[in-house]
Amino acid sequence: MTGTLEIYDEFHDDLQTVFRSRLLTQVLLALGSGARSLSVLRDVTGSSSQALIPKLRQLEGLQYVEQVRGDYTLTPIGRLIEPEIERLVTLMGVLGRHREFWADHEIESIPRKFLDELPDLYNAMVIRDVEEDIYAVHATFADIIRKASWIHGVSSIMSPVQAGLIEQVVRRNNPVELVVPPELAGKLLKEPYRSVLESLSGYTGFGIYISASPFRMGMAVTDTALSLGLYRRDTGTYDTASDLVSTDPAAVAWGERVFEHYRADAELLRIPPE
Repeated sequence: MTGTLEIYDEFHDDLQTVFRSRLLTQVLLALGSGARSLSVLRDVTGSSSQALIPKLRQLEGLQYVEQVRGDYTLTPIGRLIEPEIERLVTLMGVLGRHREFWADHEIESIPRKFLDELPDLYNAMVIRDVEEDIYAVHATFADIIRKASWIHGVSSIMSPVQAGLIEQVVRRNNPVELVVPPELAGKLLKEPYRSVLESLSGYTGFGIYISASPFRMGMAVTDTALSLGLYRRDTGTYDTASDLVSTDPAAVAWGERVFEHYRADAELLRIPPE
């Protein structure tokens, strides 16, 4: 089977033609949303006709772009190429905007298929505790939880403060479902959590589920927001001082897909009699 490096060696000229030229990449991305006239391409790329036309000819030569009734549009193979370029550009943008967050934390508990969808988190922001505001992360998380009409969580960590916030939401008769790994499930059956769980057991829509496999992250998804916390690579401990937060519907939908992934094979946590 031919390896990726061999394919690159054979077709590196085509690859470099696209990625070495800002203008070629911009044109392909611009045409990804539909046919464009030369004047529109001038506007969106900020280039002159003299600069654009040779690049358009190159793309026509590669059979990625063609003219239809005077406008430029992607060819069938161009429509295969452009989404991959768009995804790579957006992914590098996500990682570039928050490089320290992604580089410093464990991401292995995020299934690969959802790592491939990280472009959905482009508009997220990183909240950090700083000297001027040492409770920034907690305050932001608490605000998200208090405003929630429902909560879906995937978490390997819990504190009495977090449990208290979640309890408030449940007592408002708002649905709350949490998926936890087996280790945390055992801790939740002991005080100070057991009595809280017993008092909430009669509320419709509340449930804690035990994941079929261990994981390491703290994620909460609500109707309006996503909060994602991870473990630090250098210490192996949960990072309480930084969270990735977003109110972008794309990010919320991403978090919901991650929740559904872990929820699918999880079993309801039942409180055994003492």
